[in-house]
Amino acid sequence: MKRESKVFLLYRTKTGIKAINWFSKKFSWLLDILSPVSITYGFVAMFAMIYLLIQSIILMFNSTIITKAPPLMPLIPYMPQMFDLPLPPFYFTTWLIVIAVIAIVHEFAHGVYATRYGIKIKSTGFGFLGPFLAAFVEPDEKSMARKSKKKQMTIISAGSFSNFIFAIIFILLLQLFFVGFYEKAGVDGYVYSLEKLNIPDIDKIGPYSYSEFMQFNQTEMTDFVDGYNILVFTKNSKQYMLNDQTVFQFSSIKENKTTSIILFNDAPAIRANLSGPIQSINGVSVNSIEDLNKELSSFKPLEIIQIKTLDKNYSIQLSENPVNSSDKKGFLGIGFVKLTKTQMFFSSVASPFLSPFSYAKEKIPGSKDILLFTREIFFWLIIVLISVSLMNMLPLGILDGGRFIFLTFFGLTKSKKIAEKIYGFLSMLILLIFLGLMIVWVFRL
Repeated sequence: MKRESKVFLLYRTKTGIKAINWFSKKFSWLLDILSPVSITYGFVAMFAMIYLLIQSIILMFNSTIITKAPPLMPLIPYMPQMFDLPLPPFYFTTWLIVIAVIAIVHEFAHGVYATRYGIKIKSTGFGFLGPFLAAFVEPDEKSMARKSKKKQMTIISAGSFSNFIFAIIFILLLQLFFVGFYEKAGVDGYVYSLEKLNIPDIDKIGPYSYSEFMQFNQTEMTDFVDGYNILVFTKNSKQYMLNDQTVFQFSSIKENKTTSIILFNDAPAIRANLSGPIQSINGVSVNSIEDLNKELSSFKPLEIIQIKTLDKNYSIQLSENPVNSSDKKGFLGIGFVKLTKTQMFFSSVASPFLSPFSYAKEKIPGSKDILLFTREIFFWLIIVLISVSLMNMLPLGILDGGRFIFLTFFGLTKSKKIAEKIYGFLSMLILLIFLGLMIVWVFRL
């Protein structure tokens, strides 16, 4: 183990060099075909990261929502738990597996292209930058500098390109994993039906008039609800439900000068406290939103239906639709939130063969924990592979993107001095942006 500095330790070895040389010779034809693809991906990833960086700036300064995680979230274990993020746990064991796969794939790709272009690999190994683990392939830098800019750019972009390719591979493997070990067993992710209500239309909240209720402070409002569904009456005799999820809106009416709020409809589902994945209606299995809609549409208002969920069985009397009186179908009072493109992406990654609101059941009894752990590893591998693939091509000095952008401008301007100035300017600009984002995030907490 060699100490490069006070915080940087390297362990050099020859392990893997034979495999790199073998792959480079065996699949030289494939490497030649993928060379322009790798360079193209390098530019695409770089522009994508610049776009995401700009979006981060816009979001940080325009959004009234304070993000839980810092703009720069290092890849360390337990980070989701520390910031209470809605992500799978990121345990130390998961971290080791993810880092090992990403680093080996990334550095192996650098190595095979370097060998393909006649550059000797001096050593391989791993290192510690403080608490962070990293793998490396050490080529002969002098030999690499003598190669054409195109070959150098291929070598540099190969790491990120390989990470992206393996992300796709793991997405496909995850689909096979779900098909092999899970089956559809219900519909989940529904919410009670909601409706926008104008403040002046409110007459009573439980036993209190609107003006009386608004005299309460936030704590008193919360204590009044305390896990119950409280009826809200309007001046036109319509009824709504107030509970722990919606009461906070009243405490912010005066501060934000809100003219409307969103409350739950006084509907059968919320009255029955319907919860858990819905597995069947009157004995008929439902495994998708389409199945659920088909079954519910066959009933009329006031009919009683039997709903089986994973939690318990319910006997619920349907009502008329409070929003659309012309709808003659029985109204249960549940719906599904429209997902954003980002949510759809994460949903497809997490459960590729299922619809976003399907509930998956293990085919093998007693396998829940091990399958869940495996799913989480797949999830983190895919997300971090894509993240590293993009982040590494940012035109920043310490990243592959820094050298990549230098070679790009060196080739365009034919001047090493100009290329170095552009490279230095971009690196400093991005560092300042990151620093600014962190400062803004800290002060907005």
